Amino acid sequence: MLAVLPAVLLAPSASASPLGLSPRALKAPLIAPNFSPGLRGPGRAFFDAREDLKAAYNKALGQYNNLELDAAKAGLEDALNGAAPDDPMTAPLRMLKAVIIFSNTGKADETTAAFIDAVKADYNVSLLTELRGTDLQKLLDKARKDSGVSAPSESVQHTAPDISDACGKDLVLTALANQAPEGGQVVLYWRPAGVGEFKTVTMDTFGNVAQSTLTASDHGDKPVEYFFYIFDGANKDLGNKGDQENPLKLEIECKKEVAPKPKEEPPPKPKTTLPRVFINIGLGTGAGIARGVADQSYKQLSPSGGYTPADFACSLARWQAGTGALPDAVGFQNGLMNLAPAQYAPYAPADLALVYNPESCGEHHPVKSGMASAPFHIAPEVGFRLGRAIVLSVFGRLELVTGSKVYRDDPKLALGDSYTNEVLNPNPQGVRTKPGFTGAGGIKVKYFLGKDDKKFRLFVGGQVGGGFSRLRVPMGFANDRNGNSVPDDKELPASLNLGMCQPVWPYSGGCAGGDAQLQANALAGSVATNADSTQRIDTVRIGGGFVGANFGFNYQIVKNFALFGEIQANVWFPKTSSFLLDFAFGPVITF
Repeated sequence: MLAVLPAVLLAPSASASPLGLSPRALKAPLIAPNFSPGLRGPGRAFFDAREDLKAAYNKALGQYNNLELDAAKAGLEDALNGAAPDDPMTAPLRMLKAVIIFSNTGKADETTAAFIDAVKADYNVSLLTELRGTDLQKLLDKARKDSGVSAPSESVQHTAPDISDACGKDLVLTALANQAPEGGQVVLYWRPAGVGEFKTVTMDTFGNVAQSTLTASDHGDKPVEYFFYIFDGANKDLGNKGDQENPLKLEIECKKEVAPKPKEEPPPKPKTTLPRVFINIGLGTGAGIARGVADQSYKQLSPSGGYTPADFACSLARWQAGTGALPDAVGFQNGLMNLAPAQYAPYAPADLALVYNPESCGEHHPVKSGMASAPFHIAPEVGFRLGRAIVLSVFGRLELVTGSKVYRDDPKLALGDSYTNEVLNPNPQGVRTKPGFTGAGGIKVKYFLGKDDKKFRLFVGGQVGGGFSRLRVPMGFANDRNGNSVPDDKELPASLNLGMCQPVWPYSGGCAGGDAQLQANALAGSVATNADSTQRIDTVRIGGGFVGANFGFNYQIVKNFALFGEIQANVWFPKTSSFLLDFAFGPVITF
């Protein structure tokens, strides 16, 4: 790597104030710019891209001086990414990149290629003062010859800004000098067309590009005359674009909008009687499609249809678990060890654990698909009117009555007491158990139909929300009050399985013969005889979320009190999907 070239370098900068035009340039009196703040032009405002290029240049220059060549080159390449190759504001960065390449590699071909990029951006791009007269200058001169770009014929190049949409907006004037002199300046002279003396503005210079802004208050949406001059450090003019007698001109024209004639006001609309706030207390019922499995009823066992040792194990496991989760095989065997042998006879704990399957034992009884009721719920709702006829509200659905009638052994009793007083009871009574809390809520929108001045208004809308609902489902079999997962009216002490006698829990003597079998037959017969044959009523839980439509009415009886009725049609999903129609009626407090 070659040694880094001397780099006590300065970034291109703007002079603090303009210098005057030479006497040769002006035939009528024209005050040359001076350093008085009172003669400065309008405030400067430049595009962020220009400032970003300046910042990137200064940062890379500092890194170059600190011999951080790779970082400086990477920063310049990042700043140039996406920039137009012929943008003269990028020329200083492209020039510095070429210097860094030469300092870092010493390769003339790569340096010349980088210089060509700089020349294509600005033919007159120049090296920093400290580097002129070196081999780099020769490479830059060669790049100009090889670039295929011709030297500009004008000392100042300028393209007028687009004034098609200039009304009330600032205008940026840009000039490209053949060579912005060190210690000199590029000056803008301007005035409202044909009015007064030309004002002077020292333009902000970066490389050979000078910019200045005429604010909207400066040009006042009227034509402007202007021209540019370049001065060196001795206040000698080096070139110009336009002059006092032949200025450039921006023909800014802005037409004032003529105020439209006032239209005749239509007659006032009738005052709406629809309140701003609604507090609904709905009392409701519903009907939907039941599907899936029952909430509380395990899949029932049938001694008359075949009963296996695995069924015996399931009966025991369900009774042991009460309302909790079924144990795994190890937990089941350990639980049996805490029972009296008579409670799991005629099997050994290890034999029952071997045939026990917690997954199949944990299955709940399937329900027959069909229409089912959701007997009673309350539906509180708070809504706010938005605009003339739209009400946005939040609402709840609290299912207070499910209609469930499930009787089982008391899960709160200790296992020993439960076995003695319920499992072996010839006339078990059991206890009624209910499903858990059932609730849902969501957001509802309603659009009120009809005339604004009517007290009775129909509405349509939709809702979306989350939560659950339960449907009342007759199961088609009796309750199981002694806890062995067999409907009481189907109780048998034993079952034939593949031609062999299989005892049903808890009738350990069901296949033993003698007095033990007679006692088992008598106990099972008593349970079946005393059983309430009324079918079990369980529930199916649907939902997780819902979406649907609503239709109803609001009858405003007095200012702060109304009655409402509503029908909701909802699709519930995803755990158990179903369709549910809800009907609600009740009072409304309004404000």
